[in-house]
Amino acid sequence: MNRVVKAFIAASLVLASSALAQDTIRIGNWGPQSGPAAAWGTVTTAIEAYFDYINDQGGINGTMLELESRDDGYDPARTVAAVRELIDRENVFAFAGGVGTANGLAAMPLIQRAGIPWVGPATGAVEFAEQSDGIVYATFTNYFVESALMTRYAVEELGSSNIAIFYQNDGYGLSGVAGMDEELQRQADAGNSVLAGDRVTYERGTTNMGVQALRLMGSGADTVMLFSDPSAAAALLNEFQSLGFSPQILATVTLLDPSLLAHPVMQGAMFSTFLRLPSVLVGEGNGDPIADRFYQEVILAYAPEIAADPFRALGGIAFAQPLVVAMQAVADAGDELTRENVIAALQSIDGYDSGLYHNLDFTQGFQGNNSVLLLQVTPQGLRPVSDWLEYQETAD
Repeated sequence: MNRVVKAFIAASLVLASSALAQDTIRIGNWGPQSGPAAAWGTVTTAIEAYFDYINDQGGINGTMLELESRDDGYDPARTVAAVRELIDRENVFAFAGGVGTANGLAAMPLIQRAGIPWVGPATGAVEFAEQSDGIVYATFTNYFVESALMTRYAVEELGSSNIAIFYQNDGYGLSGVAGMDEELQRQADAGNSVLAGDRVTYERGTTNMGVQALRLMGSGADTVMLFSDPSAAAALLNEFQSLGFSPQILATVTLLDPSLLAHPVMQGAMFSTFLRLPSVLVGEGNGDPIADRFYQEVILAYAPEIAADPFRALGGIAFAQPLVVAMQAVADAGDELTRENVIAALQSIDGYDSGLYHNLDFTQGFQGNNSVLLLQVTPQGLRPVSDWLEYQETAD
């Protein structure tokens, strides 16, 4: 072999090694960058910022992460088209995030048929873990668990004796009802007498909540749980204000919306959250140090335009984080970054508490997070009022 050929081969090996070190893995995502839920586009922006942050630290042992996202306008039909394109044309390695229950349920069969891991659907619907098929890894505490834990806190910590629920008539709202009913039965079995004041529903698009407000007040409830969309909740609160009805309100995390936080009836109300939260949201000295670090190092540094929406911004990071943890574990073990290896690494995540979730564990199933923290609206803003509540540790 002559010197020129040897030099060519050596140069080729160097170039190949350099190319390998800079390999890029594409991660798919969809979300509403336009349309009625465009505020949730913050989630996608945050994931992209998080990947830029990871890449600036060397990626996954030299492998860079690239987010391929599509705007679906919160329309499930557009979600399906977007996911099909991401699978067939972009050949994405995995999915992270993805906003919306109906959107995710429409896309899930395509993702499962392709055998592509999907981490962190941005919805608390129970179907994603229950129908995972070993592909979907849910991290958003589901609405059933959230409702059960809020009911438990209302009875055991607030002394509630009559709990009603206002809910959207779909899978989301019905999960809230089911969680409340299960916990009330558990309380009855334990000898605690608690009434279910009423179960008051509405259909999407309803704007007048006068009848619903009168039913809730007439039920004698001292506590009302809200499993609705923000506009329906606001309409109900306006009716409460007119009636002079002021029960203790417990609201699902999906209602953690600035407009609702500012409503006068919401003073003293409590919200659930499944994420560690930063000081900018819950007051100096009350923030979680891990959340403060990610807010400063990722959001402020890479996506300051979404800094005013810290909950959804950190939510985006959280939805993608388990995928990064699993990929890093595969790379650190010296194994090839294949979908099969990443799925195995996801299933090995056990008690992970160094990220934005309190306690992430996929060794027992595909619902990795079953914890909530309660926040209360005060004149100074949101403040934590509970420790982390964990369903698996306390349920019978």
